[in-house]
Amino acid sequence: MPTDSKIPSSHPSLTHTSMPSVSPTGMPSVSPTRMSSSVPSVFPSSSPSETLSEVPSLSPSSMPSAIPTVKLSSLPTSKPSLYPSGGPTAYPTFKPTETISSSPSAKPTATPSAMTSSTPTKEPSKTPSSNPTRTPSSMPSHIPSFLPSTIPSYSPSYYPTSDPSSTPSASISISPSFIPTTTVYRKCGMNEDDRIVEMRNILNTVSDPDMLLDTGTPQNRAFEWITQIDPYTSCPQDANLIQRYIMAVFYFSTGGGYWRECNAPTNPNDVVEVNEKNKQCGIRATDNSYSDAWLTPSNECLWGGLACDNMNIIRIQLGDDGLRGSLPTELQHLDSLQYLLLEDGRILGSIPSEYGILSKLRVMDFNYNLLSGTVPTELYSLPQLEQLDLNDNFLEGTISPLIANLQNLEFLQLHRNYLLGTIPEAFGLMRNLRLLELHGNMLSGTMPESVCQNRDDIDGLIKLTADCDDTFGFVLVECSMPECCTACYL
Repeated sequence: MPTDSKIPSSHPSLTHTSMPSVSPTGMPSVSPTRMSSSVPSVFPSSSPSETLSEVPSLSPSSMPSAIPTVKLSSLPTSKPSLYPSGGPTAYPTFKPTETISSSPSAKPTATPSAMTSSTPTKEPSKTPSSNPTRTPSSMPSHIPSFLPSTIPSYSPSYYPTSDPSSTPSASISISPSFIPTTTVYRKCGMNEDDRIVEMRNILNTVSDPDMLLDTGTPQNRAFEWITQIDPYTSCPQDANLIQRYIMAVFYFSTGGGYWRECNAPTNPNDVVEVNEKNKQCGIRATDNSYSDAWLTPSNECLWGGLACDNMNIIRIQLGDDGLRGSLPTELQHLDSLQYLLLEDGRILGSIPSEYGILSKLRVMDFNYNLLSGTVPTELYSLPQLEQLDLNDNFLEGTISPLIANLQNLEFLQLHRNYLLGTIPEAFGLMRNLRLLELHGNMLSGTMPESVCQNRDDIDGLIKLTADCDDTFGFVLVECSMPECCTACYL
């Protein structure tokens, strides 16, 4: 039977008193008192009091109170309440609970919980949780989460997450992040400004630096496209950066946008338009190549009229596609290029002498264009060249004897131009030559005997033409037919 003694018992009563003792007992009661003590027990009760103490126990109870204490405990309970308090404690616990609460506390804990809350705290934690909350915080965390939220925050983080949100923010941030979360940063490992500077430094070795910055030039348009528009997002360290840039220069140099097929989409980020443009491009460089429209987000090797080997362009084939403009010198940097087929267009200007370093080039076909100037002697240094088609242009000047350096040349078409002078003896030294068409020029003199002798060889010239027709009583080139020339023209 309990009594109201002034000094507490050394052991608790089996049943509890209606009023607590003035000083706590040395050990707790089995069941708590109806009213809280003014001073807490040294050890907690096995079950919590119905009403909270003014001051918490020094050690936590195994089960939490139904209502939180006015002041926080130094350590949390081992398990959270099944239901949250009607209102959160004024201050958070120093360490989080092992399992999450269904609703957040007013202020975050100093360290994150092992598991995320279903709803975020009103104010961000100093350190983020490993996994994001299901819904965003109203304010960003100072340090980003390792994974993004499914729904974006209303305000940005001070630093970017490793991966972006699945959908963008509903409205723009009032102030930008200090470091942005961008595809450029994730892919290139640098901010946008550094990326552009490094790419410009690299491309300055490909194009004239002044042309790169001169607004409206093909080089400038290509640079702006590859750095600011292209969804492919090239990086300075990309192996195909120069190749992709050169193809963009080629596109803008030859009237891209006015080609018959494979023109670039207006908005390369518009999937519907890109797919439609791809359907309109039917040019395939080879049976195994692709036909995406130009300047689309795919790799340039998939664009119509291009073929690659080990991701290096080996073939450009855009004959009869309405090309105009001029030939860019930048093509000289395509070290693997073997076929350059651009016949039946309206390409103006001269043939760049820089093409003489394309050491793997086998076929150059520029016939039926509007090319002018002389044939660059640098082309006669191409060691693998087998076919040179330059007929039906406005080329002028003489034929250099250095053409004999093309020992692998089999087909040479120079007819219907404005070439002057005599036919060089050097043609007689080209033992692999099978076709030589020279008519429709202003060449004069006599066909060299050494050239005629090649007609007698089993593996010699099969077709040889010149302006040797004597219908009007005179000829420009003396060449007997059929003994030497296979056809004579006026």
